Amino acid sequence: MATVKIKEYTVLTYESDKFQPIYWKKMSASIFEKYGKQKIDDFDLVNNILNDCFEFLIHEFTEIINQIDDISFFKYCFHLHEDSLKILIDPDKNLIFKDYINEADFSRYRRILKLILEQGCEKEFTTSKKTSPEDFIEFDDIIQRLFYLGTWLYVIADHIAYHRMLEGAKIINFDDDDLLIEWKNDYGKIYTHLFTNSYDDYEKAAFDEKCTEELINSLNQNYGIDYDFACGMIFEIQKHHSNSPFQTIEPYVLPINLSKHSKIDLDLAKQFYDGLSLKKENKLSIKECILKPYSTDRYLFKPLLIYNIKGVERMFVSKNKFAESIFVIASNAINWNTLSKEWLKNEKMQNFINMKGNQHDKILEDQIQEHIKNNNLKFSRNITSLKTTTKNNYNIIDKCGEIDFIIIDDQNKRIIVADSKYNKARYEGIGYRSDYTNFIKYESQIGKKIIWIKDNIDKIEIHFKKLYNDDNLKLNEFTVTGAFFINTPTFYMYNSKYSVATLNKIDNYLKNINITPDIRIIFEDKKYDYSYPYFGRAQD
Repeated sequence: MATVKIKEYTVLTYESDKFQPIYWKKMSASIFEKYGKQKIDDFDLVNNILNDCFEFLIHEFTEIINQIDDISFFKYCFHLHEDSLKILIDPDKNLIFKDYINEADFSRYRRILKLILEQGCEKEFTTSKKTSPEDFIEFDDIIQRLFYLGTWLYVIADHIAYHRMLEGAKIINFDDDDLLIEWKNDYGKIYTHLFTNSYDDYEKAAFDEKCTEELINSLNQNYGIDYDFACGMIFEIQKHHSNSPFQTIEPYVLPINLSKHSKIDLDLAKQFYDGLSLKKENKLSIKECILKPYSTDRYLFKPLLIYNIKGVERMFVSKNKFAESIFVIASNAINWNTLSKEWLKNEKMQNFINMKGNQHDKILEDQIQEHIKNNNLKFSRNITSLKTTTKNNYNIIDKCGEIDFIIIDDQNKRIIVADSKYNKARYEGIGYRSDYTNFIKYESQIGKKIIWIKDNIDKIEIHFKKLYNDDNLKLNEFTVTGAFFINTPTFYMYNSKYSVATLNKIDNYLKNINITPDIRIIFEDKKYDYSYPYFGRAQD
């Protein structure tokens, strides 16, 4: 199966069997020639081989893209991407994934269509011809080749991230003439098990429900525009020429019209649209696209796709793509102090994301607080000082820093020192590695807080006696433990020094139910047992 028709939508499927003998064999041969056909587990050698594989795939992907000079190919990719967006908002989406296409493959397919479309920004299209049925057959073959190569680019990038993150997670092996990239210590089985079962952790994450509304209001105020006019005008101009989904417009007219309508400076109007535009000057290379999945210089964040057609800049755009990008900017960028560099030239927009960055921790902390209350536990939040027997509080900022939560678990005689981390949703090894690096730094911070509280139990006891008017409270026999409360799952939570609980698991953690139990996996009648930390990190 290669092309699937679902309702009125067209989707191309992932075809491994067709292209593996071409590209994987060629890559394997180049690796064996350089390193020999042998099992390799040396960290540096494995790292070098993975990098060589990545560079091979980049070269093959680039070679195909460089040979395409027909704008019709990119129009077809645009059409396929539009159909993918329509599937995501189709009321029967779940049935489509259940009966017709693999959801994980579909997600990669969409990423690779974006990657292909981004590369069109760099080209200069000089001719345009009528497309024949034979052309579409050829286009399908090209896209599926790129789908295969792009899938393995992302997979190899993940292999590299995990290998470096765990300081040696991969082994190079071979099967006849095929290169094999394997997990050490059967980690692949536990990895698959954990992330297959992390769906609820994503689904039950905290979400800033007003983020899109606040972004639009900020754009209105900080650019002095009417957002609905500024965006609606794009589609009115498009419709004026034709109703074709492939109708392009010249981008230069947009800031001119917006400047006149809103009575703002032309450069400011241009800056607004530049923040939404992907073109030759700001597009990333193929390698950068893979290694910087959260860069705002991506089609994911910039819905105005500008190509050079016969020497003139022309813009591809659709309402669904525009809506997708605005939602992604609002939900997965601004709360983490991220915005397009063009918009950050506006000082007021910089102030806006600074404000959002400061506020977004509260969204998670408010939900954590509700869980703590529902479990009837004593707690103190955002502690910078402790209550004392006098009228003066005891400042702890210069002792151990602010503590997000101190929780008293009377039943289990625990003092929980918890920091909350409203982490960005990640779905791939590169993002998990970034989180992992950050949490290693956070460990020393929370470790300092734990030590200070252990040494100052008497001060904590007085603080809670005053806070809860409970003179009978005694904490001298309580243990002190640390935890991170996070928003969405990340690889670190399976290999951490301190307990890590998502919102989905926080109730179990507060009830002292083990959220990292031993796991037994039975595969091909063989038993594989894993204990926490599941990926072998040595504990202090």
